[in-house]
Amino acid sequence: MVMFIKRGIRGGLSQCSSRYAQANNKYMQSYDPSKPSSYLMYFDVNNLYGWAMWQPLPHAEFQWVTDVSTFDASSIAVDSPISYIFEVDMEYPQHLHDAHAGLPFSPTRAKSPGKRQDKLLATLYDKQRYVIHYRNLQLCTRHSLRITKIHRILQFA
Repeated sequence: MVMFIKRGIRGGLSQCSSRYAQANNKYMQSYDPSKPSSYLMYFDVNNLYGWAMWQPLPHAEFQWVTDVSTFDASSIAVDSPISYIFEVDMEYPQHLHDAHAGLPFSPTRAKSPGKRQDKLLATLYDKQRYVIHYRNLQLCTRHSLRITKIHRILQFA
């Protein structure tokens, strides 16, 4: 069970989603009123560690779910006292690729072509045997990623 959980620990994602962007708005010296207004956004998301420390920690009753074939991840309440970690195959449908290209769901640790070190890669590839907490899995399915197979589920309090 410990090794199963460790497979789901991937680290933090750091990326630049767009290599080039140009603003056009009334606050710019180069503003062109004939073009649509656009703005650049910079997000420095703070206190993610504090939020994570506020979440309940797994502490007891670790067990494998015996019947995964009928298990419905979407039916688990966000604040459920029982929590779950899934190992799933997920399909990333082609029609989502353009919309999700800037920040794909479900990053994986892998080697980039020609590289020696593993990196955290946010790709639009289908995922096989992907270990994921049920809340993240629910987020993926709400955004139209499809679970094609549930391999196993770890349940805990």
